[in-house]
Amino acid sequence: MKAEELVQRCEELVNELKEAVEREGLGLIEVEKRVLGFINSIGSLMLQEVVEGAREPLVNNRAYVGEGEVRYLDERPMSFRNRFGGVTRRTRRVYRYCNKSGCYYPLDEKLGLDKVHGFSPLLTYLQVLYGSTRPFEESAKLLGEAIGFKLCATAVQRNTEEVGAVLSDDPRRVIEAKKRQTRCATMVVEVDGTTSPQIHEEPGIGGREGLKQPTQWKVCNVVTIQKFNRGGRQIDQWTGARYGSGVVFSEHVRQAALKMGQLSADRVAFVADGLPTNWQIQMDHFPGAICILDFYHASEHLGRLCDLFTDQAKGRQLFAQWRHMLRQGEILQVLSDIRGRLHQLSDRSLGVREYRYFLKNNKRMQYDQYREQGLPMGSGKVEGSCKFVIGKRFKGSGMRWMSRDNQRVLRARLATLNGRLEPHFRPTPKSFSFAVAA
Repeated sequence: MKAEELVQRCEELVNELKEAVEREGLGLIEVEKRVLGFINSIGSLMLQEVVEGAREPLVNNRAYVGEGEVRYLDERPMSFRNRFGGVTRRTRRVYRYCNKSGCYYPLDEKLGLDKVHGFSPLLTYLQVLYGSTRPFEESAKLLGEAIGFKLCATAVQRNTEEVGAVLSDDPRRVIEAKKRQTRCATMVVEVDGTTSPQIHEEPGIGGREGLKQPTQWKVCNVVTIQKFNRGGRQIDQWTGARYGSGVVFSEHVRQAALKMGQLSADRVAFVADGLPTNWQIQMDHFPGAICILDFYHASEHLGRLCDLFTDQAKGRQLFAQWRHMLRQGEILQVLSDIRGRLHQLSDRSLGVREYRYFLKNNKRMQYDQYREQGLPMGSGKVEGSCKFVIGKRFKGSGMRWMSRDNQRVLRARLATLNGRLEPHFRPTPKSFSFAVAA
């Protein structure tokens, strides 16, 4: 359709919609939908012309791409569904690798189509953006309403998982090198963990039978790293998550902190609950950090202790009193008071266990000093991330995940949160040199 024809069609549509508003009582929501459909049709035509006009980056019959040689094979059709709901088509040159299997499509690489499967980069990005945030059915419905045409949940799921499969969550690769040198007044590292439901996968059992296997709850550890300037304003942040062993997660935290600029921070604060493995990470990788036991986690332990008082009213009174004292940094006085009242508990052994918790962590409970220094008292940031990153996406009603799918969607979700998803779809053409004819 030529430009003048488009202008004429615009005028015709406007007149049609005016008539419908006056005579049929058409509301603006329907007007906007029809306009959106027209805009999408124009967009699809424009994109088709752009793609048709894109020049092949390689027209020689032989070339070296990276370390391998490729030779011209033939021309093959390119076809993908675009952001406007249409299908874009053309043919492009195809090369065969000489030293390995597979083919090389220079034009696909130039346009960023080597990173997608059947959809344009923008439409794929939108599907992954929604699919990594919400259930696939809901994502397809909401995205379809936003862009003006229907998408199926299967497409959203497939694209989210396929993109997640190639995204890296290795801090050494995904955190920009310049962050290491960017100084900050304070770096706050928070770690925590949560669980999500995964299907117990037995070797050799797949398909429908595999889906019938029982559910097991897998631990996922989460780390958040925030950087603040001297005025206390956050200037950067990063979120990471890992299923698997504590050793793997510990190394993940170490690499992330280094890439985020741990060595360029004036001070580092490490915040966690009382789990010993968390503090092992601190001792291994953040030996000079200010150690902060999450105040709200400490309050939970204090509540458990006070619930043991045979005089329940006295227990509630002491909980309020001791919790206030904890906030004021009076941990040694609280320890003394608890020790003097252990005989008033219904279960002294449980009381001693809670007492030892406070005794072991008392140096990490200087909450009055943390407030004076502008540091957090609790791990609210990482706890919120556990709920947002893992809970909201992977622990919905009736959800169960295959381990591989869980990992892939998690990587897509982390890329979204850390601002790395859209850059993934930018073209990254390989350099090539021409082969000399024999």
